Amino acid sequence: MLRILQEAFTNIIKHTKATEVTLMTSQVEDFVLVKITDNGSGFELNEALHNGGRGLASQLHRAQAIGAEVSWLSDPTQTSVMLKLPIKQKAFAG
Repeated sequence: MLRILQEAFTNIIKHTKATEVTLMTSQVEDFVLVKITDNGSGFELNEALHNGGRGLASQLHRAQAIGAEVSWLSDPTQTSVMLKLPIKQKAFAG
């Protein structure tokens, strides 16, 4: 989780020209939600996933590794990164 959040903040600092960043957490059903929103320039998600660096792909991989989900919403005025973590970890089958 730490590395996912670090990557999100790194992306904000390096790419968005944001002047404000908001971090919110909440519990919804059996999940903890972490949402980071900035007021930067935003990006086109498909382009960033396929033609950008490894940051978003790394966030996806790390989220899957811990049984979480990561998603993004972005437009020219803001971007949000949402991390959805299960409160109870699933049993490892292996």
